[in-house]
Amino acid sequence: MKEPEANNTHSDLDELRKAIDRIDEKLINLLTQRSNCVEKIAEIKCHSKVSIYDSERENKILQAVTENNPTKYQSVDMANIFHAILRAGLNQQLLYRSEHIDD
Repeated sequence: MKEPEANNTHSDLDELRKAIDRIDEKLINLLTQRSNCVEKIAEIKCHSKVSIYDSERENKILQAVTENNPTKYQSVDMANIFHAILRAGLNQQLLYRSEHIDD
């Protein structure tokens, strides 16, 4: 059985890693956009005295992510990823509220 050439393997790995790096850049850009929306939501919630945490919305998001998972990641992993994103948004809103408590 012929083994793959080391140069081709390293070249393939390098190209795939570069592709992942480009995807990561896109993810960061999307998370930046999401964070900007979260900031606006925090402002609205703060001024209208609406609760920061919305468990019903969080549950709907996590359910949708796990039920409609088109990736090769396990659904539990997708839920964990989105849970971390949701927690970051919640923390951002709580920080906004603490900084604008007297507004």
